[in-house]
Amino acid sequence: MEEQTKKSGTFWKIGFFTLLAVLIIGANIFAWYFFLKSKALPPTGQVPAGNLAGGPTPSPIFSPVVTIIPTPTPAAEEANLIKQAVFKLTGLDATRAEVTINRKTDKHGKGTIKEFEAVGGAYWIAAKTTEGWVGVYAGQAQPSCAQIAPYNFPKDMVPECLDASGNVVSR
Repeated sequence: MEEQTKKSGTFWKIGFFTLLAVLIIGANIFAWYFFLKSKALPPTGQVPAGNLAGGPTPSPIFSPVVTIIPTPTPAAEEANLIKQAVFKLTGLDATRAEVTINRKTDKHGKGTIKEFEAVGGAYWIAAKTTEGWVGVYAGQAQPSCAQIAPYNFPKDMVPECLDASGNVVSR
């Protein structure tokens, strides 16, 4: 009798775990099926294309697309030439300062320079000549009009300069 009770207890344990495994597998299959089915249907309120019910077919909704076109980054070789011209002008080098090019045209460049050990920084302007790039000015004020005159900088790049008396002149 005792042996039959052991067999009966083992039977119920095996049956319980088998039923539990079947329920878990079934729940996963059920969830998987409805998850895929919900992905295949359009969101509520929309009618699929080719509506056979004869109702109106919704027209597509277009949303505006904004495309941001950044200022082109100068070629790496030309960027290095500009940075070398600024380093030559300031007497610094790449181990002591960082030069950033903010704006560049074919013949003019403008950006910032910051010494690693200093607070703040300065801006610089450079021009391309027949000999290559030349640093024209680096500082926190305006360049002198005499400094920028030979290079024909655009007014929006250098809007003001200092005359011989030190007065600010709008270009």
